[in-house]
Parts: sequence; structure tokens; C-alpha cells
Amino acid sequence: MKQTFVHDISHQLQSAVFSSGLTTKIICVFCIIGYCLSFSPQCVRVLAVIPGRVMPPNFWIWTFLTHSFIELHLWHTIIDVIVVFLYSKMIEPLWGTKELLKFYFIVTIPNALVVTFAYIMFYGFTFHEEYLFERPIYGLASFLGAYSVVIKQIMPDTILATTPLFKLKQDHVPLIIVMTSIVLWLLQAVPIHFVIMLSFGILISWTYLRFFQPHHNGTKGDMSTTFSFASFFPPLIAPFISVLANTIFELFVKIKLCQPYVKKSNVMSTSSLTITIPGADAADADRRRQKALKALNDRMKIKDSTTEAWPELDDTHQSPLLPVTTHQVDNSSVKIDMNNLMDTSSSRKDDSNQQATTS
Repeated sequence: MKQTFVHDISHQLQSAVFSSGLTTKIICVFCIIGYCLSFSPQCVRVLAVIPGRVMPPNFWIWTFLTHSFIELHLWHTIIDVIVVFLYSKMIEPLWGTKELLKFYFIVTIPNALVVTFAYIMFYGFTFHEEYLFERPIYGLASFLGAYSVVIKQIMPDTILATTPLFKLKQDHVPLIIVMTSIVLWLLQAVPIHFVIMLSFGILISWTYLRFFQPHHNGTKGDMSTTFSFASFFPPLIAPFISVLANTIFELFVKIKLCQPYVKKSNVMSTSSLTITIPGADAADADRRRQKALKALNDRMKIKDSTTEAWPELDDTHQSPLLPVTTHQVDNSSVKIDMNNLMDTSSSRKDDSNQQATTS
């Protein structure tokens, strides 16, 4: 059982490596190079984000681009490479190289700014200079969190595992990895910036995909109900999260940070109504229906196998010496004269009455 599982994972990883695009390979190669450079404290100091160095008079702003490639632990690097290869195999063919690269910088650079600001706030509360100069900000945690959001968008309501108590769905993965990162931080397995980067990576990626990502049909974002912010949480607390998220959204609309949610309707006639909802294009909708289509195909296969088990009576009882004749009736050529039919029925009634009187 274990050998089969390891073989499947290795086969999928090998397939992902050879079929991945240019952006995926570049990110993974730089992650491996960054781990090799992390053995030098001077390289970590120059490439990772250090809040005290990005502020005046130093302005080490290039570290916002290079910090995500630095990892200090081998198991972090292995997880980064595996996740990037496996997830990018599905994402890059759909988005393209440029969109995936743009998404990478949209997630990682603002995330580094957020963690830098958080460390400055920690210094303001504690006056510990280690938050400014001794705690570098590094790693690909923000991008890994963003990947979980993208997979949720592409395959919503996908069941990953089934247990007697609950069903693990793709919708639950972002929240689960955040809770797991908090537990690992409490166990001192990961630094605090890992939790912050992972959490804000999920939030920033969802904001971009929800409101700002352009699509081929001219729309932006994905306003579907399966991708709402409340859908990331369990059903018990989802209504409360929905109220909070809608309030924040209305505030952003008033200050013109987001566009209002608009439905466009095209009334072609009194019997047809077409409603267009801002969101992903038809290809995205088809990907969301792949689960239902797969189930339908499975049912059709079962139905075909049951019908093939019964012999066709026409084929078995038809004599091979006699030609097969088929009769087709053209429905358009069949006409019924209602007047003649009424005259015939009335004449039959008269004849029957005359016979009754003569008898």
C-alpha cells in the first residue's frame, strides 16, 4: 500500500516536472539556489527582507523580490518545490506564463511589505531591536497559501478524503493550513513570519482573484457564490463571516477600491432572458462542472454495460436470408380531414337508426 502511494506521488511529480511551464521551472530552480545560498549568513542578510535594512538610509528594496527564494531548512525547500510543481501543472496551462508570473509578484511583494510593517509594529510595542535587524523575512509560504486559493477556485466542492465523521473538501484546505501553521509556530517549528505570510498570502490572492483578475471575456474577478470569502469557513460560522465580508466590501465600494457587483441582463424577447454575472469565462465554468460531468459519465458507462448484457431481439430473430426492410413515416405528410371524418361518423349513425326502425 505504501509502495503504491509513493509510486503514484513520484509518478505525478515526474510528470509535473516534464510538463511544467517556464515560470514554474524558474521558481523551483531559484528556490533550490536560494537554499544553497542560505548556508552563508551574509547571503541571507543580503537576500532576505530585514525591516531595519529596507528603511532609510539603507533602502534594500531588492529584497522584496529575492526573499521568497530563501529557505533555511531542507524540508521547507522540498515542500515548496513539490507544491509548486504539482499545482502549477494545473494552473499555468490555464492562465499562461505571464499571468502566473504576475500572480507570483502580486502575492509575494505585498506580503513582504505586510510582514515588514508587522515587525515594525512589534518593535513599537516591545522595543526589541531583534524585530528590526535579527529576524529576516524569507520563504515561499505566501505563494503556497495562494495556490490553495487558486485550486479552490478551479475545483470547488471537490472531496479530497472521506472519514466517518466528516468529508474533507478542497474548500477547507486554506483554513486547515493556516491552523496547522499556528500549531507549528506554537511548537516552535516555524517562525512567526511564516504564519503571517501564509495567512496574508491567502487573503491577498483571494482579493485579486475575486475582484481584479482579468478574463478573456472582458470581465474581472470571480463573483460566484462558491468563491465567496464565507465559503472558506465551516457552515456554522460562515453566515457571520458573510456579514462581516459584505460590510467590508460595501466600505471598499464607497471609497472606490472595488467595483460594485452588477448583473447585466439582455432581454431578447418576452420568452427569453439572458443574465451575465461578472466572473470567470466559460472555460472556468466548464472546469467547475468537471466533477458533475465525471459522475454523469460514470453513470452512463454503468447504463451502457447493463444494456449490452441483454440481447437485441431484432438481431437474433431476424432471418439472415430475408432482406431487412424499414418503413419510415413522414409525419409532415400525414393529414387528417376532420370534415370527412365527421360526415362518415354521421352517416354510420343514420344507417344504424334506419336498421333499428325497420326491425
